[in-house]
Amino acid sequence: MFRGPRGLIFTLLGAAVIIFGAFYFGFQGQKDDADTSRAFLTHMAAGETPEAYALLHSSITQAYSPEDLAGSFVDMEVYTDISFPSISFSSSNGRRTTELTGTGTTDSGCESGLVFALLNGEITSFDITPLCRGGASGS
Repeated sequence: MFRGPRGLIFTLLGAAVIIFGAFYFGFQGQKDDADTSRAFLTHMAAGETPEAYALLHSSITQAYSPEDLAGSFVDMEVYTDISFPSISFSSSNGRRTTELTGTGTTDSGCESGLVFALLNGEITSFDITPLCRGGASGS
């Protein structure tokens, strides 16, 4: 293999490529998970329960029907500003877990705390406190 200065340069470049790849793919997963959480909120506010339900992990869909989900979000307002300033991410043995913490604000000024947990891009749990109501019904 390479020895001396060439070996050191080769090793440093290899390490840089590996670190860059880890950051790139890690941050892309976080962006996708934030987009999934935003899509869930948007679909629920629009009364598009099947689309929102499709974003949920089987651990939720086995326990709750689409009708249960729709009933929990009746008259939900649309969040026009959703941000997740706190993102916790890990990946191990092919499993990507993400926890997003942030806020959602509606045009009426209602603000909710948002916490989403995802496993491999599917929502495993969510907490929206308080849920802003007053929007159109999902019927």
